[in-house]
Amino acid sequence: MFIAGEASGDANAAGLIKALRSQASDVQIFGAGGPKMKAAGMELLLDLTEHAVVGLVEVLKNYRKFHRIFWQLAREAEKRRPDVVVLVDFPGFNLRFAAQMKKRGIKVIYYISPQLWAWHASRAKQIERDVDLMLTIFPFEKAWYAKHAPELKVEFVGHPFAERIQESGVRSQKVDKLVLLMPGSREREVAKIWPIMAKVVDLMPADLQCVAAAVDARSATMMKHPRITVEVGTARDLMQRATLAITASGTATMECAFCGCPMIVVYKVNWLTYLIGRMIVTVNWLAMPNVIAGRAIVPEFIQHDARPDRIAAAAGALLENATNRESMQRELAAVVSSLGGPGASGRAAAFVLEELTTKSS
Repeated sequence: MFIAGEASGDANAAGLIKALRSQASDVQIFGAGGPKMKAAGMELLLDLTEHAVVGLVEVLKNYRKFHRIFWQLAREAEKRRPDVVVLVDFPGFNLRFAAQMKKRGIKVIYYISPQLWAWHASRAKQIERDVDLMLTIFPFEKAWYAKHAPELKVEFVGHPFAERIQESGVRSQKVDKLVLLMPGSREREVAKIWPIMAKVVDLMPADLQCVAAAVDARSATMMKHPRITVEVGTARDLMQRATLAITASGTATMECAFCGCPMIVVYKVNWLTYLIGRMIVTVNWLAMPNVIAGRAIVPEFIQHDARPDRIAAAAGALLENATNRESMQRELAAVVSSLGGPGASGRAAAFVLEELTTKSS
């Protein structure tokens, strides 16, 4: 059984499902996720990616819906008794689901660790109690868990983006003055961040070619501007071609890093969510390339700093200075090289199958 709750989780889980089916043709997979997991061969019970929200306030508003979905899936797990449940990121939901599976004696593997090292170290003990195997995509996480949850079995498998970039084939050539805008994959993100990006474009030179990447047709309808072309499903190609990306914080920052795309990171949420986040977040940056590097290699404009004039000025400086862009690309390449080569999904699948064999024995 698989559970993934967002577009990025759907893509990462789909890669793992394909690898599992390649290594063990008789494996049977069902669960909740998104269209990519279904296309990879999973029996999709419900599309959780349609319900993705960001921020504490938004989660509370949707509490009843998530409560109903949670127990629907828990009952399905109890009825089918899978040999293992694979939980992919989505910690607010999945950590609670892990606890319920533990009570039912069902083995739990967590693929792509919640970022506890950034915001909630105390939950490491909960994971140690409820999770049988943690598969991490960042190398420093294994050492972090060894310190905070020494009884937890942890394996570093590498970052799945490496194989996706490899599978995409020949890298596209950079297009001069092409600016890529990525306001996020969830409607709430787009609603908060797109107006900022639109105003940034208003402040930038008219000779720039501005393209926005939408995760689906629904979010594309929210992204309107006379100077901006909106494309659906072409984000990776655009990252390879763009001179600069202006992107929401999240998975896209790592994908830009793998594509060698210089970037500026923008993020804004509900103010209550932000204030609570500031009290519990323990890292200095939101963008993962900065977290991994331990320094600000890409500019971040978060919440009250996410002002169109400041972002436009930073973008203009990078667009006008090829040397600075090349320096950022070298820094991003160093981050990527620390994450292991292609094959993360295959390595993760081997560990999952090993756990299945252990259970069978």
